[in-house]
Amino acid sequence: MNPKFEEMQNRLRHIGNLNNYIEQLIDKVPGNLISDKQRRKLVDAITDDDDLNALLEGLKNPRPPRFVLVGRTGVGKSSLINAMSGKYLAEVSDVEIGTKEARRFTYESDGQVYFEVIDTRGIGESETFDTKAEDELAGVIREFRPDALLFLQKATERAHIDKDVLVTKQLMEKTGGNLPLVAILTHIDELNPSRVKEPDRYPEDKLELIREKTGQLERIFSEHGLNATAVLPVSSYVEWHRESEVAANDDQDNPEIAFDGRKGIEELLDFLEDNLDVRAAIHLGLTLRLNRVATRIAERFIRIFSALSATVALSPIIASDIAMLLTLQSMLMMIIAYLSGRELEFKTARDLLVSLGGIGATGFTLRMVAQQGTKFANLIFPGAGSALSATIASGGTYAIGKAAVAYYLRGVPENQLKQVIKEAQKEFDAEQKTS
Repeated sequence: MNPKFEEMQNRLRHIGNLNNYIEQLIDKVPGNLISDKQRRKLVDAITDDDDLNALLEGLKNPRPPRFVLVGRTGVGKSSLINAMSGKYLAEVSDVEIGTKEARRFTYESDGQVYFEVIDTRGIGESETFDTKAEDELAGVIREFRPDALLFLQKATERAHIDKDVLVTKQLMEKTGGNLPLVAILTHIDELNPSRVKEPDRYPEDKLELIREKTGQLERIFSEHGLNATAVLPVSSYVEWHRESEVAANDDQDNPEIAFDGRKGIEELLDFLEDNLDVRAAIHLGLTLRLNRVATRIAERFIRIFSALSATVALSPIIASDIAMLLTLQSMLMMIIAYLSGRELEFKTARDLLVSLGGIGATGFTLRMVAQQGTKFANLIFPGAGSALSATIASGGTYAIGKAAVAYYLRGVPENQLKQVIKEAQKEFDAEQKTS
């Protein structure tokens, strides 16, 4: 197994151990900053946050994504899986699953499972695929508890799409209808001119044809009343070194990519990471895009801690939230640093926070004064200032988190971080206006 994968997995599990990790961080907060009562309230606020608990569960227990693949023979299901992983994965069949209309596989490499898949090879092709077979398959899928259904259609073909879409619609309805459904237009590299395989050299007429075929698939779904969560055109075209040797001998090492003609795969992975169960999304990031998983998890923590900051700021007691917000922002910075492989003491995090214009420093000083000023309105009109106060606290935490990601995970120099904070604050303000 990849040593970097193991190292990151250990870090994530450590963070995922909520009680120990959060208590460790809070124990590093100086006793003169927050009282024991405030410590308990902060722990309660964090442990009661549903989004944070879901994330922490995912960090402790990541699992391979589970997909149902719908598509006819030759549509490129295994090629898509290999293209997503960037590896020539072994297709390992599991035990019988009770229906001849599908088979269950794991896709593996070096003892690591990347995906669990039900391949509905019989769907749409078999004349014997009747209501009984449909019910049996629906039962198998429900038991499998997939994260998404991937509908694959070859870009160069038009026949049978209507039938396959209708069968998929019926299957979705029988399995609950709440799965993310991703319609994937495969083999876009074979559209004319098919000789051009390099994605960055696709001529405009080929790109226009890809757009037309994508729009056509969207219309067919719409005509049959089936809502696809996304419709994505992809090329899984990859040439592998020693591909024939590997096919003949399962003990061969994984071949390297000799020619990479993949297109749209990164967009597909982005969509899946954003829409899968958090445990599956984290596993997907760990196995396929290790260099990005820390940033994605940090972004989740930023959102969660920003929301917690807003909750703290709603306190009607004047100035009572200053220490709590400083603690939350410092903890967020310590978590992001830890994701990068570094451990910070609270004082180090606080000092960097202050240097960036955090609570109690220039830059956010006027914001904090404005925040506390709104509290005075509560003395006359209870609750009048809380909404503005919460927005400022949340925005400040959001900006600080973005700066920590830039510094610890992207290597942005410290002298550029104040500009990062300004841009993050603008981004947060724009989101507030549109929400």
